[in-house]
Amino acid sequence: MTRLLLPLLAGSVGLLLLPVGARAHGLESSLERYGNLSAGLQSHFSNGLPAGDASVRLLVPGGEAISLGRTNAEGKLSFQLPARASADWEIQVDAGPGHKDYLELPPRQSQPAAVSSRSETGLLLARRQLGGLGLLGLLGAAGGLLLRRQRP
Repeated sequence: MTRLLLPLLAGSVGLLLLPVGARAHGLESSLERYGNLSAGLQSHFSNGLPAGDASVRLLVPGGEAISLGRTNAEGKLSFQLPARASADWEIQVDAGPGHKDYLELPPRQSQPAAVSSRSETGLLLARRQLGGLGLLGLLGAAGGLLLRRQRP
């Protein structure tokens, strides 16, 4: 029985050594356009915490970026769009390393329009973490089998 505890202990130590970035979470944003030029954005992490002080930019095709401001403590920002803004422009929400979200700009309408997006960052990190845990489990099982075979 003590031989089975060794692989479990090794796996537990491996979990403690996982990089901090593997515990990151995704960024989720929603954009609502009011009429022609007014818009409001709300952004939060997948764990529900607001993405406060995130930089928000309007990305114009061809590389130009126009700063729209920063989200408040609740992850919200209201702003005016330039008159030349069109549906092929994007909104970028940047809440720090590995936490960016992109939203398509909804077309101009007389009625309010809403767009939601979800960053894939948190999902990719979760998949990597689960893959690492699976690998640790396989290594622990293989170690347990090797120790079991070595008994006289």
